[in-house]
Amino acid sequence: MVGFDEIIFIAIVALLLFGPDKLPQYIRELGRYYAEFKKAQRDLEAEFNKSVNASLDAPKPPSTTVMEIARKMNIPAEGKTEDQLLKEIDAAVSAETGKV
Repeated sequence: MVGFDEIIFIAIVALLLFGPDKLPQYIRELGRYYAEFKKAQRDLEAEFNKSVNASLDAPKPPSTTVMEIARKMNIPAEGKTEDQLLKEIDAAVSAETGKV
């Protein structure tokens, strides 16, 4: 953390290097660059969060085990998610055990 003494020292060195006429202009430019950087950082973070949430919300394709069970039970698996297939398998199993 930069203390008060360090800030005063940096201000004096900057005043000596750039002069009293140019220093305000450089500080304004520095402020603009900092604002642009923070905006880019927020945009990047928002885009990252959006892509992470999209990948989490994407339907999960069926695993090979679920596909194999569905095939053995003659349940069509094309274009279905794993959750859909598991529900159909569960329903088929329940119907079979209910018949017995």
